[in-house]
Amino acid sequence: MGPDDSTSCRAVGATTAAVGDPPPDGHTAEAQALRMIQALRVGPVSSIAAAQQLDIVHPPSTIRHLRKLGWGILTRWCYQAAAPGRRPHRVGLYVLVEENQ
Repeated sequence: MGPDDSTSCRAVGATTAAVGDPPPDGHTAEAQALRMIQALRVGPVSSIAAAQQLDIVHPPSTIRHLRKLGWGILTRWCYQAAAPGRRPHRVGLYVLVEENQ
């Protein structure tokens, strides 16, 4: 994917809107994976939003873990600032395309 394929993801962020059970408040890999899945069911999640809003320490590892379990998750590239007034970083934007059967 070249630089022309990247998009801005300013308006995209993780949401903690309820999908089923409330997200677990734990730091285990399973708890972080569940929070990510619940957010992905609502819409795309950037790696910055996953870290800041979902308390996922290393979002790429969580995504890799979920893919190994059979979840269909695509990575798109976008630009997002980590904080207001900061220069945007090229970050992953994760999109759920297929649930684990």
